[in-house]
Amino acid sequence: MSFIKPEPEKIALLADGETQLRPANQDRRKAFPVLLVLAQFGFLLALLAPVVVSLSIKVSIIDPVNTGGSLGLILGVGSLMSVIATPLFGNLSDRSRSRFGRRRPFLVGGALLGTLGLIIIGVSDAVPGVLAGWALTQLAMNAGQAAINGLYADRIPEHQRGRVGAFLGLATNFGAVGGAAVATALSPNLLLIFLVPGLVAIAFAGILALYIKDAPARPEVLRPFSVMEIVRSYGWPVRSNRDFTINFISRFLIWLGFSALMTYQALLFIQQFGINPQNVAGYMLAATAISGAGTLLGSIGGGWISDKVDRRKGFVLAGGLLIGVSLLLVGMAPTPELVFAAGALGGVGLGIYIAVDLALAARLVPDKNNTGRYMGIVTLANNLPNVLTPLLAPLLLTAGASAEGRPGFALLFLVAGVISILGSVLVLAIRSVR
Repeated sequence: MSFIKPEPEKIALLADGETQLRPANQDRRKAFPVLLVLAQFGFLLALLAPVVVSLSIKVSIIDPVNTGGSLGLILGVGSLMSVIATPLFGNLSDRSRSRFGRRRPFLVGGALLGTLGLIIIGVSDAVPGVLAGWALTQLAMNAGQAAINGLYADRIPEHQRGRVGAFLGLATNFGAVGGAAVATALSPNLLLIFLVPGLVAIAFAGILALYIKDAPARPEVLRPFSVMEIVRSYGWPVRSNRDFTINFISRFLIWLGFSALMTYQALLFIQQFGINPQNVAGYMLAATAISGAGTLLGSIGGGWISDKVDRRKGFVLAGGLLIGVSLLLVGMAPTPELVFAAGALGGVGLGIYIAVDLALAARLVPDKNNTGRYMGIVTLANNLPNVLTPLLAPLLLTAGASAEGRPGFALLFLVAGVISILGSVLVLAIRSVR
């Protein structure tokens, strides 16, 4: 793969990174959003199945003495890889002059290498092997997701972004539900529970790659690739893009709260309610299915109505508040059944939020020729919490531990809920979008 080398006279024109040149052509074919959503589902199935269930099972078997610490280390390093990957590969895909196009190489390459990482996890019998495999999986699968983010911002018309964003958001929950289902069906075989999600990602990414019209980058519209351009992948002109910055912070806070549930729900069932690790996949399947039903309702309804009335902020606020309240309820739940009920409420909020906030973020992108880079930065707000949560959550679990030695899940989810509520309210400060 090679990268563009703009003519010297074009570099000064583009020095601030904010020049608005002709964006990519929109793709109005009916099959395109369907295939985009399926590819998103494939990548998220491969990423969420391990987070929700499979890694907890694997680590509890290979390291029963220090399961929490080892799982936190693995998830933290993997999340760091996702933080590195999405903005970087988004920027690289903006600039790719490969004859296969800008997004296609990252779709296919990400799925293949990510599946290799999952295989490494499946065959490893020690924490270092699982750690290495998960780092590769996160790096590669997030490269594929960066390509999907770029395609969404480039190709989906503005008036359809809420609805398409709704289904892209649903892919998150169905990825979690699918991962729990795979683990439930295949849990005696620790290789297959990691391999099958990777094969699904390869299949759907390959179909999308064959379908899309994907031309190489045009040399005249972007800076030359350099070390400084790598650094720029992770930043943007903050002062001149106030609303983009506010949305980034709001998104970061909401996902920081929600990541506590995504990361620690399996351990909540195991350590708070005494569920056997071999049986926790069934509880996670129930939890994600109930939450997924709520997300389905919230996503389709919220995305459709948001497009219809051409409003974004109110929906983001409502969705984020429901997420925050559901986290507070999880922290107070005395039984798994009440955790399921709180998850249903949070699922509705999550559905509304992820449908509309993606459309809001795409509208606030400062440079339409660098959509991969900026949508990668938007995704950074999702991924950074996955790095911070495994570092911060053990402190809260220890500080809130009971006299009997049970971890302080109540304190963890109280703090998570408050943080998500604060992030929700912050979206009201955005001025350029209603």
